[in-house]
Amino acid sequence: MRKRTPIRHRLLTILLFGAIVSALLVGALFRLLSVSTQHRIDRTRDGVLEAVTEISAGARTLSDPAPGGVVGMRAGIVRGGADEATPRGLPEPWIAPIHAALLQATLEPQASHVDLATGTLVYATQVGADGQRTWAGMEVRPLPQQQAWKVTIWLLALATSVLVATTVRAAAVMQRGATELRNALTALSRDLEAPIPRSPLRELSDVADGIAGLVKSLADARREEERLARELSENERLAALGRVAAGVAHEVRNPLASIKLRLDLAGSVTRLPPEVERAIHHATSEIERLDRLVADLLVVAGRSTGPRAPLSLGQLARTRSEALAPWAAERHVEFRVQGDARVLAHADSLGRALDNLLRNAVDASPERARVQIEVDQLGDVALLAVCDAGEGVAEMRHTELFEPFFTTKPGGTGLGLPLARSIARAHGGDVRYCRSGNETRFELELPLAPEGEPLSAPAPASARAEARQ
Repeated sequence: MRKRTPIRHRLLTILLFGAIVSALLVGALFRLLSVSTQHRIDRTRDGVLEAVTEISAGARTLSDPAPGGVVGMRAGIVRGGADEATPRGLPEPWIAPIHAALLQATLEPQASHVDLATGTLVYATQVGADGQRTWAGMEVRPLPQQQAWKVTIWLLALATSVLVATTVRAAAVMQRGATELRNALTALSRDLEAPIPRSPLRELSDVADGIAGLVKSLADARREEERLARELSENERLAALGRVAAGVAHEVRNPLASIKLRLDLAGSVTRLPPEVERAIHHATSEIERLDRLVADLLVVAGRSTGPRAPLSLGQLARTRSEALAPWAAERHVEFRVQGDARVLAHADSLGRALDNLLRNAVDASPERARVQIEVDQLGDVALLAVCDAGEGVAEMRHTELFEPFFTTKPGGTGLGLPLARSIARAHGGDVRYCRSGNETRFELELPLAPEGEPLSAPAPASARAEARQ
């Protein structure tokens, strides 16, 4: 397996080679300037020694300080004792070093140099046999190009420092960003909601954005998987309930129909005492209630609704609220309906679903409250919201709200909300529960009816909707 090298190692390698090359180049330039300056000083040294020797030997005569044999060179003779060995007419910086050299002059010519503010002074002295002292001097000034080379060297050194600092910082930022991303990936393996850091480096930031997009897609896929798992589990339960309901319908409906028929015959053939008639009527009502319960089970289990036709959802809501108004008035609750929308639905089935939502709202409402029914059109769907001021359901039990046989009321069957949702889903819609502030809200969503088709009148609903939640 090929060994993988961290990018910081490569950056540090580039830094090392760059620093070495820059150091070598700076050193070479400094050496070149030093050698050039030293070469000029050596040539000047030879020149002043030669001038002093020639003047002392009489090959060159000077009446007073005057230029020597080289442009810029000055030479002179000082006669008298050591106390008078002070040349005249020289630049101020030259006087002290040449005076000191004349005091120490010997029979052999001696040369030396001293650094001045404007350059390097190279001078030579000698004492003749007659005691006169000869001197020669010349200032070696820097070349005009030398200053430019020095600036170049300093700029190169500064660029090298910036290169080192930039590379070190880039390596540190890269290392820190990579470490943060690695830690973020570790955290994301446990929690997809973990934050993803953004690096100041664009490349690492692009990687972080890609990871964020991948995490979002993974989270969406997980939520979709959980939703499908819930739907699958619910469908399996409903399928089992359907098999049970089909068996109950087969085994119960026929005996119930036979019992009801015999009771009806008994009540119509002979004149019965009032007590017996009331008993027969009560038994018949209970048989009808059981028959509706079996029918509700079949709907919850997935039995299809009847034929659909365009109808006014607002009108249906008003019809159902008017039918239930006397019963709601006994509990000091009133209905208020507003809005309208056209839907394609089976009026009787949808009326049963709406009855259950309205009854739940009335049962949950406190006295002298109002149940608000709002119908609206949102895009390509119609939304009917039933709002009440009840306390709602405990948050931990929200997931059980639409489960068959789940109820919080002593006399409820636990089929009201599952029936409403089954009817809504059979129409291509759904029923949702939400809690906002002090308001409980059930939303019935249905697809809109095509434009142009005439509306059908809502079928009159039964006086009682016994399926309660």
